[in-house]
Amino acid sequence: MRLFLKHILLFAVLFFIIEKSAWFLLELAPDRQYDRRLENLINGKINKDLLVIGSSRGAGNILAGQLEKQTGLTSYNLSYQGSNVNFHEFILKTALKFNKKPKTVLLAIDNPTQFIGDISIRYRVDVLQPLTKSNYINKTLVKEKVNNTLSYAFCLARLNKNHFRFKNREAPTMNPLDNFGTMPLIKKKNLTLVYNDNVLAYSKHLEEESRLKAFKNIQSICSENNIELIYVFSPNFRAFNTSFFKRFKALVPKSHKIIVFNQDNKVYRDQDYFYDYAHLLKNGAEIFTSEISAFINSNK
Repeated sequence: MRLFLKHILLFAVLFFIIEKSAWFLLELAPDRQYDRRLENLINGKINKDLLVIGSSRGAGNILAGQLEKQTGLTSYNLSYQGSNVNFHEFILKTALKFNKKPKTVLLAIDNPTQFIGDISIRYRVDVLQPLTKSNYINKTLVKEKVNNTLSYAFCLARLNKNHFRFKNREAPTMNPLDNFGTMPLIKKKNLTLVYNDNVLAYSKHLEEESRLKAFKNIQSICSENNIELIYVFSPNFRAFNTSFFKRFKALVPKSHKIIVFNQDNKVYRDQDYFYDYAHLLKNGAEIFTSEISAFINSNK
């Protein structure tokens, strides 16, 4: 019996040491990230008049610093490359939970993949994983079935590969993160672009219910908090998909505002302003952001 108790005590001591080591790893991981936006968000450090939310079309095509200068609204970009509308809902909820509510939210729309199961856009759990020391983030990861319920009690269960990367993550040189949260594309891709005039028919049968629900939730959250929600359609290096746009408008109250890039502007048919078929270079983003600023100023 005494030997059994010794073994129990030894196990408890070893487990305590391992748990404390896990806590230490959880504490260090956020400091190694070049992108501290989500950490700042949950720490209540992003209190702005205007937030940009979206995927890469928001991250690089909409310049928050330029918006602030041209509209007078303090602005910040919380768009994440490769993220879907479900993740955008999470970002908006997080912003409101820990920070003062913004006056305006710009939601960058992925035309035509906003509501379908496109594998190029997803719920960015990898953005959350370095921050699992936060109970709020851990709870979200449990909900997303990335962490298990043991993580509520034990630091050890919150560990993932991010906690064992001991080198600092370096910001990309192609689209560095600026002080306003934007990641403008500053280097042109080695690719010859040919403007595509074809418009593919959009089928709502490909839509996922969870993405439609997240989109409606964003609308409801903004309405309940008296936040102006503006949908933004940025240029692609192809003809505007009017088939998707028709479907999109059916999901949006008529009183809501939609910004569509100036389709008569010949710049948007010039490959020197595009990184690839879906993303503007910084020089193109500057032109498009000016259109957004003019729209906001005219509707104040």
